[in-house]
Amino acid sequence: MSKHEISSISEFLLHAGTDYRVFDMGRTIREIPSQEFLEQENGQIKPAFTRAQHGWFGIVFWDKTRSEQQYIWFVKLPTDENGFIVSACRNHFLQIIVDALGAELENADKKNGQLPENPYSFVPNQNQIADFNSKSKKVLSLGQSQYFDAAKAYIQSPMVIDWQSIALQGLSDLVAEIDSAEIHNAICRHFSQFPEQVQYQLLISMENYPLPDACVQTIVTWLNQHPEDEVKWQHGLRALSQTSDSEKVIAILNQTLQSQLSNKHNILVIISGRLWHHLATPELLLNFFEKVAEADANFDLFMGIFQDLVQLPDLREQVLSMLRNPNKSNNLSAAVGHLFSAHQRQDS
Repeated sequence: MSKHEISSISEFLLHAGTDYRVFDMGRTIREIPSQEFLEQENGQIKPAFTRAQHGWFGIVFWDKTRSEQQYIWFVKLPTDENGFIVSACRNHFLQIIVDALGAELENADKKNGQLPENPYSFVPNQNQIADFNSKSKKVLSLGQSQYFDAAKAYIQSPMVIDWQSIALQGLSDLVAEIDSAEIHNAICRHFSQFPEQVQYQLLISMENYPLPDACVQTIVTWLNQHPEDEVKWQHGLRALSQTSDSEKVIAILNQTLQSQLSNKHNILVIISGRLWHHLATPELLLNFFEKVAEADANFDLFMGIFQDLVQLPDLREQVLSMLRNPNKSNNLSAAVGHLFSAHQRQDS
């Protein structure tokens, strides 16, 4: 197989005889259909969860005819001003793959699936690696890690077992089973008894899954018990990222934006980075950008968040409409004026 016979990463993996799964890692970790990834690669559709003008992907692949070994690539592909993957960069990465591995994945076996240094690979942080391992193994029905049983025993009896003996991977594995009544009931029942370190790790992992109603209510109750604790609210809001109960999430967002937490940069960044899909109503989106404009007199935060959200296909039109909203305050109008001035300076 030569480079000229293939035109996408998806094609390379198929021609090499592998099975593969693709996960979008732009904001949280979500499995995406292989066909959707192919369409994103080919510029037919935009990646839905871009961040920092890149699509971020974790690709797991394997060849069952040769071994049970799975390989993982973490790949970030630049997007253009309209949010589509830049095909030239995809092609460059493809050339690197072919040069490194050739036509057959026998070379992947020899190199443990590793590619040479290149501008498109990225290294997830420790939490992301643990959560990716848990989520991908669940999707592939590979079971949990060796740390799962100890973590499960801990959440059932937190006063008996030393939390410091529990591995991060075990907690990630637990949250991957959050739809199990046994697991989420134990977490909800003992959540207030867990030390902060355990609470935070569980909440970070929860951002990658739709949560049962009981977990959502536990988090909301916990947040309301600590109305001024910015760090707790950062983690609690993150945990609600993939929650399908939009009404409850919008209620907690409105509460956040009405509180003193609304001028905290980290809180506003988490809302834009994790909960953007709940900002689709004009009133809530306007209120959010009002708070962003107020939080930074230089409007740098406003510029960054605007550029982030306007890249998202599901929110682009609403964000552009916000710029023209006649009800925006003088402060937000000044932020919008600063935005246009910056663009004019870049274009000149």
